[in-house]
Amino acid sequence: MVANREGLHLRAATMIADLARRHRAEVKVVKGSDRVDAIDVLQVVSLGTLEGEKLLFEASGEDAEAVLEALERLFANQFENEQPRSDHP
Repeated sequence: MVANREGLHLRAATMIADLARRHRAEVKVVKGSDRVDAIDVLQVVSLGTLEGEKLLFEASGEDAEAVLEALERLFANQFENEQPRSDHP
């Protein structure tokens, strides 16, 4: 769930995209009937996600579980002090 009063803004969308790029997985962000590529900042922002709205993340590929865990931490930390991690440079 998006906790920020400003909703899912550009900085947060950029952090999601950067995190998704660092993993060997295809990551989608789903809001209602809309599904977008998590590595595309503009697509993520275009969802227009407001405070209190829920997003679903889907991942497939070698690092699917790791990227979903990293996204969960990112939201839990409200996008503060999160350094995306990956076993792959």
